[in-house]
Amino acid sequence: MRYRPKSIDALHIALGGLPGKMRVEVDRGIEVSATTVGELRKLTVWAENLVIVIPTGGDPEGAVKISKTTKATRTSPKP
Repeated sequence: MRYRPKSIDALHIALGGLPGKMRVEVDRGIEVSATTVGELRKLTVWAENLVIVIPTGGDPEGAVKISKTTKATRTSPKP
């Protein structure tokens, strides 16, 4: 699943019930120092242009991936 949280609260919701020891992989050039989901939950600032990809199927060996957005997305509702 791919999410684009716009705040820390939205990030916490997206992380849901993931285990705190699950690995986090961060693309180069992104200033996020978290290496586990537990550390990611402790962040106090989240950039709006970051995307997280959460593995599906509850794979304990999987990793949450963090990258920058690659295209513009709608920020206002459709008319």
